[in-house]
Amino acid sequence: MQQRQDKIIAYLAQFDEASVQELAEHCSVSIETIRRDLNRLDKNGLLHRTHGGAVSHKKRDIGRSFSTRLRANSYAKRHIAENVVSYLQPESVIALDASSTSWNVAQRIPNIPCTIVSSSMRIIRSLSHKPHIRTVATGGIYSEKYDAFYGPLSEQLLSRLKIDIAIISCTGIADNVIWESNEINISFKRKLLANSKAVFLLVDHSKFDRKDLIQMEMLSCVNKLFVDQIPPKIVQNYCLENQIQLII
Repeated sequence: MQQRQDKIIAYLAQFDEASVQELAEHCSVSIETIRRDLNRLDKNGLLHRTHGGAVSHKKRDIGRSFSTRLRANSYAKRHIAENVVSYLQPESVIALDASSTSWNVAQRIPNIPCTIVSSSMRIIRSLSHKPHIRTVATGGIYSEKYDAFYGPLSEQLLSRLKIDIAIISCTGIADNVIWESNEINISFKRKLLANSKAVFLLVDHSKFDRKDLIQMEMLSCVNKLFVDQIPPKIVQNYCLENQIQLII
């Protein structure tokens, strides 16, 4: 047990955070065993327990880093991104948040004349070889963890732009509410929601029935909900009642 817990701590020291599933695979044990280990290590002050995983005790920001999110449910995110791209039109102004799912969308956008606005440097760099796409970085305070900008300067730029489509992700959907994990991400996303003609929400199956730290907005603010699996019945019914197009 001690050897396994040392392995967990070493993994978090390398990647900052990890999910229970990720650690179970890394240690070749059951999810229940990892949960018990994490609870014990959290009690001893060796890590911070989070919803669905843990972060290194050196980190105060419990949001997951971009590199960590990129590893999680990668096939589902690619599937979602491929569906999203088919709804993007030339000459549009499209805003992408700093999520790993939005990065997958940027990877798959064809070289069509359009404008992409993003706070994510990873997304901006991924579009550099597509000359017909004009990229606009929001600027602001740079976060190495998220490889993205945030703060009032980013939000001021969004207020001055006419955005056709906002493409965002979240950490969970529960009780017909969109949930987020930290204040850095949520203020930027709320500004996107307020300044866009249409909102595409991208959610893989791991985020159904999952609450987090902050309520971002009611799900009814979304025009299209992109998922990789059929969502719970309550989500399906809510989409029908609120004219949200569900795309699987």
